[in-house]
Amino acid sequence: MLAKFFALTFLVLVGLVALRPAAFDVEEERLIGWKGETYSQAASEEWSLTVSEAEGIPWVETVSWNPRVFIYHNFLTDAECRHIKRTAAPMMKRSSVVGTNGSSVLDTIRTSYGTFIRRRHDPVVERVLRRVAAWTKAPPENQEDLQVLRYGPGQKYGAHMDSLIDDSPRMATVLLYLHDTEFGGETAFPDSGNWLDPSLAASLGPFSECAQGRVAFRPKKGDALMFWSIKPDGTHDPLSLHTGCPVVRGVKWTATSWVHSMPYNYDDYFKTAAQAGEHDGEPGACADLHDMCEHWARMGECSKNAVYMESHCGRSCGSCEPCAGPDDLACINRNREKLGFMVYDNIELDA
Repeated sequence: MLAKFFALTFLVLVGLVALRPAAFDVEEERLIGWKGETYSQAASEEWSLTVSEAEGIPWVETVSWNPRVFIYHNFLTDAECRHIKRTAAPMMKRSSVVGTNGSSVLDTIRTSYGTFIRRRHDPVVERVLRRVAAWTKAPPENQEDLQVLRYGPGQKYGAHMDSLIDDSPRMATVLLYLHDTEFGGETAFPDSGNWLDPSLAASLGPFSECAQGRVAFRPKKGDALMFWSIKPDGTHDPLSLHTGCPVVRGVKWTATSWVHSMPYNYDDYFKTAAQAGEHDGEPGACADLHDMCEHWARMGECSKNAVYMESHCGRSCGSCEPCAGPDDLACINRNREKLGFMVYDNIELDA
């Protein structure tokens, strides 16, 4: 009996020794996420960053809960801002709005120039929109194509709602700011002065007259603004009414990603521009920007669908002046003006 007792005691002690690393390890968490540490040199150095050292670090700031508005500081790099502007610039035309029958129409409510970039146009655009997806917690297939807009002095976008009444409403909007604007051009919410912290009005300003007394954001290159058009219960949020204030000085460049509650044009999402038959190019150079231009012209589309054909199939439709080459800027800009495209400045695109 005594031998059995000692053998059993020995086995118990061996078991305790075997369990010791898991049960008594000083590195084991005492509480969830805490091992008892109270100070570390690395943490101290992180919190002692100077303002200039911390400026480029991405971080999210809550602006308002009514409506739900958030700023993602340093969302884009300078290189990404330049790339999006340079990709969009050749196709920028006077912006339109969605008409009562779903068509695009010109309106004095919107006086910018704009164009759309496919969601998977290139690796840079795709990478940016995947970050939008991560922030909104909705897959990139739920986004519309990226709309790029350029506003000059006096240009604006009047008060409007982004949510569309269809089977897949726009639930959130993410505005990417591609350029620093000297003054004006704020995104403002006319029916809301409900700042999360009243001091934000001063720290995010100064604001132009259009944005004063309202929840607003002044354009800052690289930052992003997200607001929700619907409430958490899925109903429309009337406080999401917003406006693009007139630019007072300088210019304003934005890229807008509208996020739907379900996949948007799902099959189209997986097509690249090349698979859709589209080509990057300069319409002012009197070029055809689609594989089907010659065929469509023979079928009479130049008159039936003049708006699209003149801008994308200028050579086949004879709607532009042939230019000597890519350096014939005078000819290119004459064509751009004739066809309604923005005449842009390369220096501005790189700013």
